Amino acid sequence: MSRRSRLRSQDGFIRDVIWIVVILAVIAVVVLDGMAIFRAYQSADDATSAADEAHTEYAQSQNADAAKRAAQQYLDKSGIEMVGYKAVRTADGTVKFTVTAKATADTYAFRYLAAIPPLKDWVERTTHPTRTGSAE
Repeated sequence: MSRRSRLRSQDGFIRDVIWIVVILAVIAVVVLDGMAIFRAYQSADDATSAADEAHTEYAQSQNADAAKRAAQQYLDKSGIEMVGYKAVRTADGTVKFTVTAKATADTYAFRYLAAIPPLKDWVERTTHPTRTGSAE
């Protein structure tokens, strides 16, 4: 084998290693973005727990403002934004608490899909899931 063919085979090996590294990096970014989105959806489900916190606080203090603060504090601990809160007295005299929470997925690459106009709304909904939970 001549010196020139050995250099070509080394070039091919290096090229293959670079391609493998690039492919693994892309796969890692996709997996990390997927995990961030999944985590955001799981966190948004804390809206029900926040409503439970509001209900518990109201049962102890009979103070609607304290109940709202309890729900807000619960969501703040999880880094979730409270976008809606409602306390309504039902016909049977109990108070129903409804909390709407919005989480945020911090993604590496997925957020850049929003630059494509038809995908903008979908990306926004996917990276900022909103959930509503209630407790009586």
